[in-house]
Formats: sequence, C-alpha cells, structure tokens
Amino acid sequence: MKRLFLQVIVPILLIGGWSQCANIQSPSGGPKDKTPPHLLSSIPVNNQTGYRGTTVLLTFDEAVKLNSPREEIIISPSPGKEIEYKVKNNKVFITPKIPWKDSTTYSILFREGIQDITESNSPPNLKLAFSTGPTIDSLVVSGQVSDLQLGIPKDKITVAIYAEDTFDIFTHAPNYFTKTDKRGFFQLENLRAGRYWIYAFDDKNKNLKVESRSEMFGYRIMPIALATNIDTLDIPLIRLDTRPLKITSIRNTGNITRIKFNKGVVDYSLTVDKELTSAFGENISEISVWNPESADSLKVILTARDSLDESVDSTFFIKKTDTKPLSEKFSVTLGGSSIIPESGKFSTILTFTKPVRGLLLDSLFLKVDTTARLTFSKEEMTYRPKQKQYVLSKDLGKKMFGPESDPSIVLMLKRAFAISVDGDTSKAVSETVKIFWPEENGIVTIQANTKRKNYILQLLEKSGNRIVAQVINNNKLVAKNIPPGDYQVRAIIDSNANGVWDPGNLKKKTEPEAIIYYKAANGSAQFPVRANWEVGPLVFSF
Repeated sequence: MKRLFLQVIVPILLIGGWSQCANIQSPSGGPKDKTPPHLLSSIPVNNQTGYRGTTVLLTFDEAVKLNSPREEIIISPSPGKEIEYKVKNNKVFITPKIPWKDSTTYSILFREGIQDITESNSPPNLKLAFSTGPTIDSLVVSGQVSDLQLGIPKDKITVAIYAEDTFDIFTHAPNYFTKTDKRGFFQLENLRAGRYWIYAFDDKNKNLKVESRSEMFGYRIMPIALATNIDTLDIPLIRLDTRPLKITSIRNTGNITRIKFNKGVVDYSLTVDKELTSAFGENISEISVWNPESADSLKVILTARDSLDESVDSTFFIKKTDTKPLSEKFSVTLGGSSIIPESGKFSTILTFTKPVRGLLLDSLFLKVDTTARLTFSKEEMTYRPKQKQYVLSKDLGKKMFGPESDPSIVLMLKRAFAISVDGDTSKAVSETVKIFWPEENGIVTIQANTKRKNYILQLLEKSGNRIVAQVINNNKLVAKNIPPGDYQVRAIIDSNANGVWDPGNLKKKTEPEAIIYYKAANGSAQFPVRANWEVGPLVFSF
C-alpha cells in the first residue's frame, strides 16, 4: 500500500506546483493554426427582417478576440459613435448606445475586427445584414479608389455616400460608408434605391469628415441614380487644400514687410504709388516686400490667388521700423546645367535667396576646356522676380559637339556676380555642365491613339515628381537624350484647353481633370530606358 500511495501523490504534487508557478500559454511547436474562426450562428441571422433586439451576437467555433473594432468593424448606416464591443470566449457582442432605427437596413462589415487567439486569423469576407423593418435593402455600389496624380490604388480609404444635396463633406459625417481594400476596391452594400452623392477620403483623424489641409480626398460631382447595382465607379483622390484663402499676418520688420497666408498662393499683384521689390518668401505661402529707404508709410493693395482660382484682396500700409530683421545670407543655387549636343543648346536655372538688384555679367561665364570663356548677354537671361530666379539659355552651336569632340564645360559664377536688394553680394560657385550624349542616353517615342481633342502627353520619371518631356494636343511625343532609368507616361485630359492640369473645385462643382497612365500588356506602368536604347513607339490608347 505504501508503494501505491507514493505513485499517486507525486503526480498530484507536480500538477499543483505547475498550476501555481507557471504561466498558461498556447502550446508551442507543431503546425500553425491557419484556419480562421468559423461563424456558427448570429442573432439576428443574415438578411433577417423585423429585428427588434438591441444587441448583435455572433458565435464562432473557437475562442476569438477583438482587433481595433472601432476601426475595423464598419456599420452602415452608423448607429452613432458610442458602440460597445465585447467578447466572451467564442462570442462577440455589439451594442450601440442609441438603439437601432426603425425600418432601417444595417450592414456590418467585420474586416479584421475579429480574430482567433492563437494566430490572429480573421474570418474572410465576414458580413452581416439585417433590417428593423419588413424589407431589407439589397442594392450595391462598388468600384476603385486611386491616387490621381500617381495612378496607383489606395487602401484604407473611407468611401461614403449621402442622399441630401445640402450635405457638406467638410463639416458633416456620413451615415453610409466603407473602406477600400489593399487593391483600392470598395463595396457599399444593402442600399435602397435612390439618388446619392459619393466621395472618398483618407480619414486620418477618424472623425468621418474631410480635412482637406491634411487628408487626400476625391468626389464625383454628379449624383448616382441607384436603381440597379453599380460596379464600375472610380473615384480619383487628390491632395488639395480647399480652405478659403486668407492673410494670417502682416509684419513690418526694418525695411521688409512679410505677408503670410494660411496656404500657398500661385500668383499675386501689388498696387502701390512707388515701385517696390517683392517676391515669394521661403515658400509660396509668404510674400516679402522691400520698402524703399525714403518711404515712411505706403498704402498697398494686394490681390493673391490660390490653385483653386480663389482670390483674396487686402489693403494695408507698410512702414519702416527700427526693428532689425533677421539676417539672411544671400546665396544662389544652381539648378542642374545641361547641354543637348544635337542642338548645341545650354540651359539652367539660378535660384537666389533674395531678389536680385543687379548682375556683373563678366563674372558669369562657361569655361570650356579650362581655356575658353563664353559669356552671357542680357537676351540670354530671363528674370522671374517673384521666384527670384534667372533662366539661362545659350546656343553654343553643333560644331562644338561633333563625333571627335568631348569638351569639358563648367558654369562659373565669380564672387559678387549678383547684388541683392539689400546690397550684399553672392559667393563664388561653379557647376560641371551635364552633356547628354546620345550614346549614353535613350530615346522614347509615344504614339497616342485617342479621339480626345485637348490633352497633354507627358513622359515622367519613375517617381512621377518630374516631367521629362511633354506635348500638347500632339499625338506623337519623341523624347531624346533620356538618361538611363525607369519612366512612365500619362495623358492629362485638358477639358478646358488651358494647357495645364486643373485640380477641380468642389464649391464650383467641377471635378479634377482626368489623368490616364499608360500600361503595358503585362499591366506595368513603368518601363526602363537604357543607354543607346530606342523605346517605342509605345501605343497609348485613351
């Protein structure tokens, strides 16, 4: 008996000690659990009508957890912000503080909001629809959201609809909304027939309102007449600050007056009795005005315009003060000097930190092979006063770049080449000129196949940030001397025939002009250019 007693008591002690000291964990080893939770039942059941309960209950075949339910679980129309989400073992409870509305169809999209405990697997495409009335709405609107400028789909974008024509996307929150998936696709379900307006936005602050200052957004001006399902609705996103343009401050410091705006302006004009020097400041949301030494007080009428073609007018006085302005160094940035050998054309842009009052032309020249100097005439220099830039262009002739020649050319700016509006001078700078030899670069030919009357055809760098070449209302683009790299092509549908892309204006009920990207047969929007290559003609149908 003693021996039998010991055999029994030892396992009991081991079990007791293990349960008191060790942490309970999921078993390690073995294959991972790749099977997501399976929904066994729900209250209400899917597509149920006449539901009178206060809580939605879902029961799964295994224990589950909640994953950011307020972001991942989307209920349309929204029952309000105060919703209680609870999980107990294999059951999930959803209870809005405000009861479900009568005679309303609700659609719940669970996305990644419910997961199993072991591997965080989510039930795929889990949805639930029910109605508190006698019928359930069943119409669907679906489509894709993409970045208009870059031509790529956008995920996690809120897509919303509204039925009132007085609805304001900047101040009102929608009832019906969903979010795009990784491919930019969206689907709004269980809608009733009617007329709707649709829009999309990157709801970063999760308040269901468009914040144009910080969030991309897109919209369709014309309402949707929903009588049958719509599955081809595309919404382009743009980044555009739609706030009304206004002046935030006007400050006189010494002989400089700085006017600051709440956002960038594209152009401005000053009306004043005396000649003033003015330019954009560090960015296009600021204008600096230099007051002549003899002027104690000047009345100025300012008109400024933003990218939406909205303007602001203001009348103010600029005064010279005893306050000394912050010292700002006068310097110049060279903008990438280049030469096209086939034409012998040299070009570059000089950007200054202050407006330029004068130039010493003898101190600006091209040094060729360390010996020859080629100076610039006034006719070969164009000043952009508001941008504080000089555009240089010079014809060097084709002979300098023959088959046997390989000149070394440097752009030289000697010390004190430029004199600023404040009287200080620039330092000496130089830059080796890039020569685009045909054998070191490629050629791209684009053939447009279109019936559009007004359009802009563009070749862009891979990033989409720089336009390499473009033609307007010309169905053939031949771009020579293209450095090796990856590129893409797009067409802007120039609806108003003004030669530039227009972002649209929601207040004026105009949409952004369409941008269409070229895609190869394999679906790729980018293609390589190599040294001494000829790419194309690429047939671009739009």
